Amino acid sequence: MDKMRPQVGYSYVPIQRMDKVYSPSKALMVGTIFPDLNITIEEYERGLYNGK
Repeated sequence: MDKMRPQVGYSYVPIQRMDKVYSPSKALMVGTIFPDLNITIEEYERGLYNGK
């Protein structure tokens, strides 16, 4: 039996649009620069986050 050889992995990272971003001071207050990610854990758990 041949020894397993590590394989090269390739990643795919789509280009992200930075249309809407918080100012640096607002981003520090809320913990993210992206408004779309600024939801509460309760909203996330209830499935209210739909990526829009």
